[in-house]
Amino acid sequence: MPQSLKVLRRRIRSISNTKQITRAMEMVSAAKLRRAQNALLCARPYVENLGLLLGRLAPMAEVAGHPLFQARRVDRSTLVLFTADRGLCGSFNANIIRMAERYLKEQSRGRVELVCVGRRGYEYFQKRAWPVVGHFVDLGGALDRTVSNGISNYLRDRFLSGTTDEVHLAYTTYVSTSMVRPVMEKFLDLDQSSLMRKTTPEERRPIEYIFDPSREEVFNRLVPAHLLSKVYITMAESFTSEHSARMLAMNNASKNCDELMDSLTLSMNKARQSGITGDLLDIVGGANALQG
Repeated sequence: MPQSLKVLRRRIRSISNTKQITRAMEMVSAAKLRRAQNALLCARPYVENLGLLLGRLAPMAEVAGHPLFQARRVDRSTLVLFTADRGLCGSFNANIIRMAERYLKEQSRGRVELVCVGRRGYEYFQKRAWPVVGHFVDLGGALDRTVSNGISNYLRDRFLSGTTDEVHLAYTTYVSTSMVRPVMEKFLDLDQSSLMRKTTPEERRPIEYIFDPSREEVFNRLVPAHLLSKVYITMAESFTSEHSARMLAMNNASKNCDELMDSLTLSMNKARQSGITGDLLDIVGGANALQG
């Protein structure tokens, strides 16, 4: 019985140490979540209105001859997968990887290439048969405009050079602290329907615009700005979702530690009481034997 008590006390102490770690990770994730939320909420209106403006101008793109608006026959497609660099964030990585796998199974092998943003997705697909042509890892869950601009330029150059004929983004969008949702969106080529998918029929009415200085120059400035902001907001959505998922996972882990400690404490008290009762019975039995 003393050995059993010793084991129980060691387990309780170990779980208590684990709880301190999970609580610390929860607090760190909560702080990162607040910063990521602020960046995301500030960037969303700009990106949405920029995309809406570009969508309204899209009917003029054919006249402007911008290459990013030219749809092609798709022989090669690129899927950009956004995951976390680290785990301990519940089903965050598993959900987005599962969605990417479903998409890949629908495509013919050799037709789709992968670009992985985040170590978890890169390590997973590196061991599979799908080609990984680029990866961006060790981002630390922190927004960096230099990194997002580099990813955007990398994807744009592959499209313009003809290396790929279309680009899709697979990432996790942030809905609320308790809800995140994996989504997939087309990044290139650009088309009006995808740019204006969140608008009302009233907002889709054609508008006559006067271009100054010229239509070509307006598109040459507006389109790169849209691509840069799109990758930036995608990373913001993904990082915010990651911090939210990790905070909830660590909170649940802390609660599980409390429940397990309560259960072990009860078992320890029962074992100690049983030991005390056994000792008393031995004493009583010995006393009765001496009297007899």
